[in-house]
This record gives sequence, structure tokens and C-alpha cells, in this order.
Amino acid sequence: MRLTIRKYLERGPSTSKEIQAATGLSQSSVARQIREMGDRVIQLKKGRSIRYAATCNAFGGNDKLHLSMVDAYGDTVLIAFIRPLRHGGFFLEPVTDISPLLLGENNDGLYDDLPYFLFDLRPQGFLGRQIAQEIASQSDDFPTNPRHWNTNHIGRYLISNGDDLPGNFKFGEQTLLRVRRKPVIILDEGYPALADSVMSGSIPGSSAGGEQPKFTALNSNSLSHVIVKFSPKGDNDLANRWRDILITEYHAAKIINRRIFPVAETRLIEMRGRLFLETRRFDRSGEYGRKSMISLQSIDAEFTGLGSNWPQVLNALFKKKMIREQDVFNAESLWYFGCLINNTDMHLGNLSLAIEGGVFRLLPLYDMCSMGFAPKSGGEVQPFAFVPTEPKSTSISTDLIKPMKEIARDFWESVAGDERISDEFKNYLQKGNPIDRM
Repeated sequence: MRLTIRKYLERGPSTSKEIQAATGLSQSSVARQIREMGDRVIQLKKGRSIRYAATCNAFGGNDKLHLSMVDAYGDTVLIAFIRPLRHGGFFLEPVTDISPLLLGENNDGLYDDLPYFLFDLRPQGFLGRQIAQEIASQSDDFPTNPRHWNTNHIGRYLISNGDDLPGNFKFGEQTLLRVRRKPVIILDEGYPALADSVMSGSIPGSSAGGEQPKFTALNSNSLSHVIVKFSPKGDNDLANRWRDILITEYHAAKIINRRIFPVAETRLIEMRGRLFLETRRFDRSGEYGRKSMISLQSIDAEFTGLGSNWPQVLNALFKKKMIREQDVFNAESLWYFGCLINNTDMHLGNLSLAIEGGVFRLLPLYDMCSMGFAPKSGGEVQPFAFVPTEPKSTSISTDLIKPMKEIARDFWESVAGDERISDEFKNYLQKGNPIDRM
């Protein structure tokens, strides 16, 4: 049986000459049959060379999946189609001028898997697990743990639940057709009930990442979208330790914002046996507007592949002229400050960048806290102990070390003076500033 063009293209993109050799068809026959297949075959141009690739339907949709952006005013604009390819992978087909950063490492729009900025929107962390469990209860096709989701699971989720994802992307045609839903607005007084609801397994708000219990909301007091972390109820060791960690995040945000770099605005609220840390979202604007936000983890996976720390990845991006030098300097400062306050959770998912023209821009910091004091996974609360260490010269500029130590010293003094910390934490800090133990 003669090999058809469609069957041959399942092997991957091919030139007309390659198709002719494989199928035995003449140049004119290849051209005619490709025209007859219409939009199901796309052209991949590189210089004067043209390769052809066959598309396929995906995620319960067709072979032209809408990629849209929401602007700061809440208006949704179609910017491209994501074209699933029969041989595997995806092709981003722009319909308007877009940032070259959306075209991927090779600047050609071809991706082996979901584009990095869509993969970044999969359910993650505490709320992500709740989302996965809820979906799994309705469909046997989905694993209960989002870490076990494959590309098909992620794509189907994004298309069905694309109205309130982190950042400013929307995926799928239905997000353009659905009537805009008014966000649920709550007062501070509603936080305890929301926290109880979250701990019982419901899913309020969007899929914010991170492992600590949290929910998202539109706060009517500040008229802003917020992410709210909260401590366990009660006055036991576990609850007190998480309260202490939330307090360190509050003070870290204050001092970083004043001395180093913009930080997401935070507020501490005590109600009904819980401490709430409210953080204003910087990927939202007003009631409906949104702003660009992509994790450094996803950007690293696409463009550098280092999987290391903030300074090293941003330095690699700077060498590729994909980020400004000032952002690299700021990331180095923030990373070293985190080392000095016992933040053991500065993974690449805890730093985000925005697309700004042809470069990435460092976004305000979040989740900067003394996570090294956190209870163990089994709930064990260990005594406070921490001695900062000097940074490796490969990770930070030496002229940052002294000023960062002074800022970290001020942080510890600020935490020690907060009457809300536990007696155990207070006694530990009364023994001396951790920076003086270096």
C-alpha cells in the first residue's frame, strides 16, 4: 500500500522533496494534495526552507486552540492559535504581533510539549491538589495528584477552567465565548469561614501555587484580588509555628519593600483562632484586569535548563539578552537575603517574571519567609535553630554581602519585637541576632 502524505507527516515535519521521496508522488501532486488538506497541514518556515506538518485535534477541542491575553482593563484579545501536531508537540501560530518570547527557545513557535507559559498554569501546590481531587471525583480519567497529570490532563483542565488562571493567559475558544463572571467579593470577616471551607476540601478562587493552606478572593475592604494564607486553629505547637512563619513573611515583605525591591503588599489579620496573611496579587488589576506572570521554573525549563538557583538562572537569561542587568542584581540581593533569614524554599517556582516586549521583567517578590523553621511533613515541630552561612561566590556578587547582612539583621530585630510571635520564638531570638552567629 502506497504511503499517504498524511501518514508520512505523522513522523514529523517534512519538506516537499522528502514527501516526494517517501510517497513516490510528483512535486505537483504533493502540492495539490497538501492544498486539498487545507488548514490541517501547516507550513513551518525557516529562511527559504518550508516544511509541512499535519495537525490533529486535542483536549476535546479541534486543531486550532485559541490563545488569548487579558489586558489590565479586563478585555480579552486573541493573540494566537495553538496547533497540536500529529507527530507530537505543538505549534504557536500568531494572529497578531506578539513577543518573540512566546515563540520559545528556537524562536520558531515549535514546542515538544505544551508551551512553557501554558504548562505553568497547571494546578500546583495546596490548592492544586484540591482541584485535582475534585476533578478526579468527577472523572476517572484524572489522577488525584496533579503531579501525575500528563499533557492531555493539563490541556483539558486549562480549556475547561481557563477563566481564572494565574497571570493573563486564557486557553481555548470557550473562554472567549463565556459571559464574564463577577468575582465573589468578601470582607475580612469572611476569611475564617473560607479557611474552614478550604480545610474541608472545597476550592475557593483560582489555583495559586505553594504548599501552605490558602485561598484567593476579591477583598471588598481594599477592592483588590488577594491570596490569603492562614495558620491552623488553636494554640498548640503546630499552630504557633505556622503563625511564627507567617509573621516572618510579613516582616520580610516590609523590609524588602523598603530596602531592596518591590514586594507584594501584605497584611496580618487575627480572627477566630487563626492568623491570616493577606497578600495583594500583582497579576490582577482592578476587578477584571490581569497582568503577565510566568514562574522562573517554567522559563528556565524552556530557555536555560539549569534547574539551579535564582541568581544562576537569571544570569543565564541575561547572557541571552532576555532580562535586564538590574533584575539580575535584584534577584541576587533577594536570594542572599532569603539565605540569611532561613528561607529554605527559594525554588524556581517562587520567583516570577513578566513578559515586557522582547524581554522578561522581574516581578514583585512573594513567599519570602523563614521556611526553614517549618514543621516536618509528619507534623513534628523541632526547636528553633539556625546559623546563616556565607554564600558561594558563584551565586552572588561580593559587594552585596555586607549590605544584605545589615538588612537581614534589621529583619530579625523587627521579628523579635513583634508581640504576636510565640514565646519559644521570642526566647530563641533573645539569645542573639542570628546574623551575629555567622
